[in-house]
Amino acid sequence: MVLTTLVFCLLIGFDGLLWGAIIGYKRIYFPVGQLLFLSAGVGFVFFFTYMFGSIIGFEGSTRFLNQASGLVFLAIGFFQLTHSGGFMFGRLVRNLFIIVNIDNIGYGVISGVQEVHPLTSVFVACSFFALFVTGIIIGNSARFPYLTKNKKVLPSLVLITIGIYKLFFG
Repeated sequence: MVLTTLVFCLLIGFDGLLWGAIIGYKRIYFPVGQLLFLSAGVGFVFFFTYMFGSIIGFEGSTRFLNQASGLVFLAIGFFQLTHSGGFMFGRLVRNLFIIVNIDNIGYGVISGVQEVHPLTSVFVACSFFALFVTGIIIGNSARFPYLTKNKKVLPSLVLITIGIYKLFFG
């Protein structure tokens, strides 16, 4: 049970780490208050989908959710690579909330079916917050001469790679 909880926290936290690293690398201002709301929202979505999973009691296919998530990552990666505008523009928190919770819904349903403890949602929110901040620190400190000259290449390639992986192997 503890191992399953840890795995769910790390899987959802990985999204936070990735997005934090991209935001840190792009030097986008992200207020702590918005991060707290985003993390709490991730925890609430996990909890409500957990409740749904525990009510339905059987595990449906999460492959569709993984493929949908892969398509979203691919679309954002290609959009970021081909457009010179800002990263997802002014609605960053809302867009991140939607993107992160595509995976989160599947993990919540699975945890409900597997009867993981409901407090896992608190740990999910905390791990998302901690790994998002860690990602911002890592992304902010990354210095590569080629990538510094062309800041839009690395985040786009990371998103495209994750999208391809989720689409075909997720």
